[in-house]
Amino acid sequence: MRVAIIGNSHFGQILFRNLSSYDKDNSYIFYNTSEKKFDKIKFFINLPFIDIVYSVGATIYGGGALNWALKFNKKIVQHFIGSDVLSAQEDFKNHNINKKLINQSRYLCEVNWIKDELKEIDIEADIKAIMIYDKFIEAQKFKDFSVLTYMGKGKEKFYGVEDFIKLAKAFPDIDFKIAGIDSFENLPLNIECLGWIDIIEELQQSTVFIRNALHDGLGFSVIESLSLGRITFYNYNFPHVNYFEDYNSLKNQFIKIVDDKKLKVNNESIAFVQENFNRENVLDNLIKAICD
Repeated sequence: MRVAIIGNSHFGQILFRNLSSYDKDNSYIFYNTSEKKFDKIKFFINLPFIDIVYSVGATIYGGGALNWALKFNKKIVQHFIGSDVLSAQEDFKNHNINKKLINQSRYLCEVNWIKDELKEIDIEADIKAIMIYDKFIEAQKFKDFSVLTYMGKGKEKFYGVEDFIKLAKAFPDIDFKIAGIDSFENLPLNIECLGWIDIIEELQQSTVFIRNALHDGLGFSVIESLSLGRITFYNYNFPHVNYFEDYNSLKNQFIKIVDDKKLKVNNESIAFVQENFNRENVLDNLIKAICD
């Protein structure tokens, strides 16, 4: 099968490289149709010779490349990866729905909560991972108790900065660190902004990792934390995490962790990542979903 990969340029190019090197029975090419005019032209020229269009990032409304795939009656596979679900929900609310596109597409998503959100807008999706994790290194034992999170610059509120500050103020003797940003206003003295760092190295020095996004697909930092056996707090219910619904839930569970004098690296979470997010498992399942 000849597969054209379109959509999210970051994940699309990563998947193109992984699928091309791993799968010798099918051929893949990535077209950056969302950002490059020349790729749009190449996609249109080559479309008659393409068997499958796989979009990393999904829609129920359509777009240029997907609309052309419809006109040429191509098999379409669309993969929801996070914020595109919010766009689909908005399109559904406003009746911006392309029924032909929906009927001709096979939809995929990464996790069960995205699958449930899609059911609410009448989209059935199969759960297939796209994230490959192969940086398996020996997890270091816990040393000094510290807490790490990640936030994008300008998106601090989206990543729960207010709850993080409240938690740090409630535990002034514990070090809290934020990867991804260099500074933020009115932080207590026990919060340090690390900027852009090697998060694996910092996770090795941390006891707890917190992911508290307003909306999430599957945060890569969660998988990184679990792969190192860190105590992982996540506001989505996922295997081997400490699931919390709000700040009070987070704080109450955090107190138990702080008071636990026998904290150990979570070997079960390490094994979970190794089994479910290794290269062979992820790509075999994805290839079946795209090409079968």
